[in-house]
Amino acid sequence: MSDGWSWVTESRYPSFCLVLARSKTPEELLQDYGVPPQKIGGIMRLEEAEEAFPYDKVDHLIRVGGLEGWSFSYEDRIPLGVTKQVREHVSRDTETLEISKGGDGTNFFQRMKNGRRLEAFEPRNPIDASGDGPFLMSEILQERLQHIGGRRVMTALTNAIFENYGITVDREVLRGPLLTAALRN
Repeated sequence: MSDGWSWVTESRYPSFCLVLARSKTPEELLQDYGVPPQKIGGIMRLEEAEEAFPYDKVDHLIRVGGLEGWSFSYEDRIPLGVTKQVREHVSRDTETLEISKGGDGTNFFQRMKNGRRLEAFEPRNPIDASGDGPFLMSEILQERLQHIGGRRVMTALTNAIFENYGITVDREVLRGPLLTAALRN
């Protein structure tokens, strides 16, 4: 099992939106987000991005990279990746996975393909999944929660992503050099 996802439960990451898109480049992902080319700040490490784009100066800080045939976007401010328009654009002609963690304890997972929601659910309650199906991740999570309970639900979810898709977005990737864009509302 991968422990590279362990950061999702750490207090350093109280809220975030992570979107994974199969077979897209990081540049295509930013284009799907509607980021104008002049708003792309280049490739930056996390410390550089936070220094260049302080919280009080930008509303949206989108950091994107590529892993094992997938691209990902990471946002820890006001996320655009959770909006209907971005979700539909990003999932056009591909499959996407989205993990959202709210500072209030609300978490969300969604899997889409070609603009259609296949499954969406709160990881603590995967039995209430909605969407067109198939309900791959919600069924896996239902089985796991029977054995581990709800306290480690985000760990169970990210382990299922690793096991089914071979993807791990670890701390080093998030801290490292990523294509970075900053937007103001």
